[in-house]
Amino acid sequence: MEIITSTGGLAAKRFWEVIHAGGIVVYPTDTVYGFGVDSTNREAVNRLIALKGRGGPFSVMVGSLKLMTKYALISQPLQIKLCKRFPGPFTFILEVPKTSPITAKVRGTENKVGFRVPDHQFVRSVFEMNDTPIVTTSVNKTGRSPQQDPTAILADFDGEVELLIDDGVLPPSVGSTVVDGTLENWQIVRQGAGVL
Repeated sequence: MEIITSTGGLAAKRFWEVIHAGGIVVYPTDTVYGFGVDSTNREAVNRLIALKGRGGPFSVMVGSLKLMTKYALISQPLQIKLCKRFPGPFTFILEVPKTSPITAKVRGTENKVGFRVPDHQFVRSVFEMNDTPIVTTSVNKTGRSPQQDPTAILADFDGEVELLIDDGVLPPSVGSTVVDGTLENWQIVRQGAGVL
């Protein structure tokens, strides 16, 4: 596993090089470290499924609300109001077009995706370079607690992940708040760090 610190332009450049080659990247967010793969690359998504030990649906990280409107179906005033909470520790579940480039295993059987725009400097630097939507999920095997320490991540996932963006040990976090925005009255699916 290659390790690069999160500061400087090299980290964002290497992030995209690995992502576009079908690799898996561990990177920091405003809540926890995440696994990232290209959401439009079926083989990369399958690798992530094997690594996590579970199938989709998964959340997708994008760089802005404007970019999210390119991939999600946002029309209701309530959906627009919710999405204005970005960037921040929120994941909003929204419908996506059936013609979406986001692979089917990410979308799940109901054709929905949880969209996330983390409020983190590294993530901002990443999306200044490219706008590919990235599958994002916490760094852990399913059923275990998310990893927040790069040393522990290296010990557990060396040989299974191509790149680790090291931002030091992140503070404890319960992850993002997940909100289902496809309902007429939105519903909190998981209460996390974000407060509505």
